[in-house]
Amino acid sequence: MEAHRFACDGHFFEVRFERTPEGWIGRISRDGAAEVQVIAFPDGAGFDPDDVRGSLIAGCEAAVQRIRWPAPTHH
Repeated sequence: MEAHRFACDGHFFEVRFERTPEGWIGRISRDGAAEVQVIAFPDGAGFDPDDVRGSLIAGCEAAVQRIRWPAPTHH
């Protein structure tokens, strides 16, 4: 599935999706950060069967608002 890019609170994010036997994995990265947040979406309730991609995107965009990203360090 194609990656999705979006903005939230002045930051840009990209999520890459991977299908697994148990469901979907979303790997969310923030521009300029080395960290990647991994979110699992097990098969089952919560997916719109006619728009799985839209369901995954909505879940990732909602999750980004709750993730505590590390503050940038200055060297």
